[in-house]
Amino acid sequence: MQRCPCCNVTVAGHKICCPLCGGPLAGTPEPETEVFPALEKPRFSGNFIMRLLALIAVAVSAVCVLVNLAVGTQIWWSLFVVVGAACVWTAAAVGIAYRRDITQNIGWQIVLIPVLSVLWDVWTGWRGWSVDFVLPCVCMAGLLTMLTLAVLLKMPVRSFAGPFLSACALGVVPVSLVACGTVGLVLPSLRCGGLAIVAFASLLIFQWQTIKAELQRRFHL
Repeated sequence: MQRCPCCNVTVAGHKICCPLCGGPLAGTPEPETEVFPALEKPRFSGNFIMRLLALIAVAVSAVCVLVNLAVGTQIWWSLFVVVGAACVWTAAAVGIAYRRDITQNIGWQIVLIPVLSVLWDVWTGWRGWSVDFVLPCVCMAGLLTMLTLAVLLKMPVRSFAGPFLSACALGVVPVSLVACGTVGLVLPSLRCGGLAIVAFASLLIFQWQTIKAELQRRFHL
């Protein structure tokens, strides 16, 4: 049996160091006395999946560039494929990184997808589709998805309050763009802003103590 000289306790199983102080252990390990079951390693880790997606994106981009060079270069359509593959990989990487916290995942996607859409819109000559459609629709979809999951999974408010508040704040942005005259089609933006305001007010009225505790935790108030 292993023993920690510092803590003066015996340690079951086969440990590298003392679980209390982190110091070296004395004695002979006995794996058969292990009290905790061994965790099964996943077949494919998140890091492996991200690398596999990166390889697929590079392969698709390379093939498109080579085909574009082979048939002629009057229009560099392959550049759109390269940028699109990079955007898809970025969104997928964020999804994999936050796969264990679905509300955080949705919150980051609500921010990432509109940002990538705006950059794409600017790069292709700015037609305004990113702020007319993508920004309000993604915000509304994210808010409704969070609410649906919270109800179906019976999640405590504190577990999704942070991402939900961030989504509500971002949902008001389309309304401010309407006020500035940036948006061409105002109906999706107004719907998004209305949903965000109603959702935020509902959370504030019925769960004020939870929201207060969440703000104090996040901003160290």
